[in-house]
Amino acid sequence: MPSRRAPRHTRPDSGLDLERRGVRIALGAVVALALTGGLAATRTSGGAAFLADAQAFLTFYAGVFSLVGLTTTVALGLAATDRVVLPISQRVRVQLVHRAMALLGIGFLIVHIGMKIAAGLVPPYGSVIPTTNVYVSLGAVASDLFVVIVATGVMRGRFAQAERPWLWRGLHDLAYLAWPVAILHGLTAGRTAAPWVTFSYVACLAAVGAALLIRLAAATRPARQAPTGDWNAEWSAGRMSREGLDAPRPAVRRQQTPREAAVLGRTGTDPHDVLDMPGTPPTPQEPRLRRIV
Repeated sequence: MPSRRAPRHTRPDSGLDLERRGVRIALGAVVALALTGGLAATRTSGGAAFLADAQAFLTFYAGVFSLVGLTTTVALGLAATDRVVLPISQRVRVQLVHRAMALLGIGFLIVHIGMKIAAGLVPPYGSVIPTTNVYVSLGAVASDLFVVIVATGVMRGRFAQAERPWLWRGLHDLAYLAWPVAILHGLTAGRTAAPWVTFSYVACLAAVGAALLIRLAAATRPARQAPTGDWNAEWSAGRMSREGLDAPRPAVRRQQTPREAAVLGRTGTDPHDVLDMPGTPPTPQEPRLRRIV
């Protein structure tokens, strides 16, 4: 009797098994050594000067790096949902880079907020609650939204298991609101932006807007029609020529049961990508999963 358990998302092998105790201990030792070495270096005159220069650099550029990383994240998120240009295998790779850039952008965002608080330019509560001037408050709103977006991205599997993919998509699509707000904050808060910076921001807005329109257009396309024809029947009737033996067998889409269709939709699987070869019984392990984007 086939298993009735819902298909689970599979993670690609990263080459680093964090489930092993030895790997976790080694990573912890590396981090501890790096922190100890950094603290020891600050006790010297050269280390203190380097730390001051690094702090000044991050105070000036951490916000820029964060905005660049989050801009790339939004663009890759759109590319990962593309069904016009990229095949499934490429979309999966784009999703991995999308998540890595999201973590990188949030990391620089935390550094940016910490540097501004350390420099006394904004109170600690002002980085979360929009209570300062309008332009700085835009940054607080954008950072709050991005934290929610990244948190929901990390917990996307829980939303799928709770049968609420619509809630996940709604929260994750807040990126289309948070990102323009972050760009407006970067252009108006702090130092005056150079003309080329303003032009590049406007170009990014236009490019991502065009990509979003392409995504919406692709989502409204009619579903692909299932190919017809019974390969087994033609083989049994002897209608296939000798030359047709080397031809690929036509793929026939298997009809989904109501429960299976619900499970596939809940876990982010595209039912149109589930194909069975003729003559093979349907099994619950055959659907090809794509991650929710």
